[in-house]
Amino acid sequence: MAAFLVSLPVLAGLGYSLVASLGLAGPGAAGFQTARVVRVLGERAIWAGLAWSLWVAGAATLLATIGAVVVAVRFRSRNRGDRIARLLAIIPLPIPHLVAAVVGLQLLGQSGFLSRLGAAVGLFHGPPEMPALVYDPGGVGLILTLAWKEFPFLALVAFSVLATRGEALEEVARSLGASPRAVLQRVTWPLLWRGLLPSVVAVFVFVAGTYEATAVLAPSNPLALPLLTLERYTDAALARRGDAFVLVLVGMTVSLLAVMAHEWTRSRWERLQT
Repeated sequence: MAAFLVSLPVLAGLGYSLVASLGLAGPGAAGFQTARVVRVLGERAIWAGLAWSLWVAGAATLLATIGAVVVAVRFRSRNRGDRIARLLAIIPLPIPHLVAAVVGLQLLGQSGFLSRLGAAVGLFHGPPEMPALVYDPGGVGLILTLAWKEFPFLALVAFSVLATRGEALEEVARSLGASPRAVLQRVTWPLLWRGLLPSVVAVFVFVAGTYEATAVLAPSNPLALPLLTLERYTDAALARRGDAFVLVLVGMTVSLLAVMAHEWTRSRWERLQT
């Protein structure tokens, strides 16, 4: 019952999106039809936006995960310096994504802080020569901003995993004669990765569907999936507003596939352990 109550809002939203995408509810409802779903899924812009969103989510999640693992392994002792380093790592955690996006724009834009600093020290003649990191097709500025924003969350999880489970197992491995490198490869890394994986999946799914930072930093071509969804929902033509519910189902499918991949990986680990 508890699991059902937790999932009820998601199930309700999913159910409404399904009936709206089939023309049974929502803006432009005209009776049951599959033509809208076929038309939306046949648009090249939809798949380009989805691929771009997945690229940004994957790259940002990878960078944030690498940073979290490195910091957790490097600053894990109880001395004062490491405690301060862990505190500094999680400071950006409560910053809203919109604020982080604005900071990224002010820092990475062609008229931002880095471009002006580069011009001041002679790296290039003027701010316009700064490589385009914002609104660029590769999404570099958005990737860096989201990686910085999600890093504290993953670092906090990594700190907790090592603090609660890592020390005792590593001590046992060292007492059995394992070298520091072997302890890292055979104990610390598997333990850390398994403990981090659910959070990594959650970050990937969240980043793929985030709107605030994408609206501030993403290009208009290709248009990311969250922006496409809002654009269709606010279209002046009521017949096109229902397209947004099809895109919601596309995003939900991506989320379910990510969760299924995690469950498959977890089940394989459990079989290997037994």
